[in-house]
Amino acid sequence: MNAFIDLLAEKGFEKITIHDIAERANINRGTVYLHYVDKFDLLDKCIETYVERLLNHCANSADTTLNASAFQSIFEYLEKNFTIYKLLLSNEGFGFFRNRLYAVIAQTVTEVIGKKSENSAFSNDVTTHFLASGFIGVLEWWINNSMPGNVQETTEQLLFLLEPYTKHLVSL
Repeated sequence: MNAFIDLLAEKGFEKITIHDIAERANINRGTVYLHYVDKFDLLDKCIETYVERLLNHCANSADTTLNASAFQSIFEYLEKNFTIYKLLLSNEGFGFFRNRLYAVIAQTVTEVIGKKSENSAFSNDVTTHFLASGFIGVLEWWINNSMPGNVQETTEQLLFLLEPYTKHLVSL
């Protein structure tokens, strides 16, 4: 997978072959095929791996509510792992990484809404997709523009913008 990621950054997905991956990893092509059906399968597994790593980081964080500490933890992790997440959020990921991340965040927001929503005037579906889209949009912008603004400033501004929509869900 590391060889694949290096090649992805250097050559782009379309130009990568299984031979390239095997050569870079210093293994036989057959060994690559033992683990992956083709380069598309490798891309899928790579995306799943990095979504899981982000989720595990969030799960290991002491605070899992929708507040400054939780958001800041996510942005700090992304800052430390900027190169790989920028690559996965670029066109090389064909949108698969973004879609998978969106699905995970939407599921998390849905769970929070189900537990904490006190305002029946809000549609859970609309709220879920609004919050997930807003968060993913900022995250994507921040990564794709090489992290303009530091983690704390970005987190504070994101929370300020989301506050009117989240105050009925959790106390920030």
